[in-house]
Amino acid sequence: MDAGALTDRIAVLRSQVAELGRELADRGHTLSVSEAFQVAGALQGVVNAAEGAQAVAAAWGARTETTMWESGAWERVHPIGFVDPMAASETSLATGVSEGLAARTVRLGAETSERFPVLRDLILDGSVASSTGHKVLDGCVGLDLQACLRVDAQLCARLPGMDPARVTGETRKVAARVAGEQVAAHAAKTRTTRCVEISPGEDGLTDWFACLPTATSAAMYAAVNELAGEYRTVDDTLSVPESRADALADLVLRNVTVSAQVTLGVPVVTDRPAPQPQPVPVERFRIDRDDEETVIDAYTGQVTRLADLDPASREELCWVVEPAAPGGEVAEAMSPAWSGAAVSGTQLPRLGWVDAATMANLLATLPLEVARAVIDADTGTLASHTSTAYRPPRAIADFVTTRDGTCRMWGCSRPAEDCDLDHVTPWPHGATTPTGLEALCRRHHRLKHRARWRPVLHPDGTITWHGPHGATRTTEPHHRTR
Repeated sequence: MDAGALTDRIAVLRSQVAELGRELADRGHTLSVSEAFQVAGALQGVVNAAEGAQAVAAAWGARTETTMWESGAWERVHPIGFVDPMAASETSLATGVSEGLAARTVRLGAETSERFPVLRDLILDGSVASSTGHKVLDGCVGLDLQACLRVDAQLCARLPGMDPARVTGETRKVAARVAGEQVAAHAAKTRTTRCVEISPGEDGLTDWFACLPTATSAAMYAAVNELAGEYRTVDDTLSVPESRADALADLVLRNVTVSAQVTLGVPVVTDRPAPQPQPVPVERFRIDRDDEETVIDAYTGQVTRLADLDPASREELCWVVEPAAPGGEVAEAMSPAWSGAAVSGTQLPRLGWVDAATMANLLATLPLEVARAVIDADTGTLASHTSTAYRPPRAIADFVTTRDGTCRMWGCSRPAEDCDLDHVTPWPHGATTPTGLEALCRRHHRLKHRARWRPVLHPDGTITWHGPHGATRTTEPHHRTR
């Protein structure tokens, strides 16, 4: 097949769909309600077919396994159905979607091409949505090739007219009937994969994910519901979801002593030149949680009234304030402000973005030891530090991880402190400086060395990834520098 000819055909299809969309946007008001929904339903077939074709194309790319050696890259081509470990990353970069969504696309193409040919053809002709295809794949996890082919033959011809809400259940019924022993073996194996994970949610919130045995989950949910009901009898303004969240937090923290240490990269906004900050491992002074008018010296443990601190010591306090108001004036602070600065909010590793009010509440809730890493472009914080060594010294490492925040590959959110500090230009040709290093998780560090996508780190901290055929992707640092 000729890639250029395929690209031209895809461009024509995209142009036709775009023209149809503009026509609907301009004159869709002439359609009746039933006609509008009829058109939406017909277009779903186009979406299904396009997603199926994309999945199959990605599967052909995923079958090439690339191994890196000192002498270069070695490629081995497998039959379709094999998925190279970096295929999701390559697909993410090519399509611009998240790596998780790209992985689902690759999996759909690879597994339907090898194990579910009937399902693949139904998706390609637009009769079945890709989301339905994923339900079938999920219901057949743990089954070997022959079992999957039997499920495909017995189930998939029924999918076009099946209620989507029933697909998962029907798939499991057929799977248990054709390969009961394999289903039971997989169920026993999954009990070892229980886990709890967190990820950033909306501002001031964090999303939790837990995968637990069903019996344990049932008992936990009953306990949460019971305590939540008690909370609602005391406070009738609580909604059911809010009361459950409060109950879960209280049950988890009951009879537990919690402490934490975190380094915050705090972007500082000033209307005059800021003093050049010096990096410190931990703030020396912190607020006494029992009395906000006093502070505790982290080195000596001495308790001192806030009013009695000398000006130099007051400068070391890491205060949280509201964003600057128009005109450069500092808005009313949650706590006394660090002189001449306004904090716009900050990113807590693994938890997400928090504003000033939320940060103040967090500091009042947990005994956090807070280190401040001020990023100020005018003073070039840490940028003057260089090293001839391969491994960056602590000051440079702290700067890069604070600037980047997460892995700098497109679509990756792994915290920078869990990543490798990679030389953008390979060492020793590339300098060990803040402007020559980037945070890359181990997976994407390996992907970078395949050299199909090459990063360029700009002075402000943005990175542009240059790929095949002129494609580019740009990622932003968590704290931009000038």
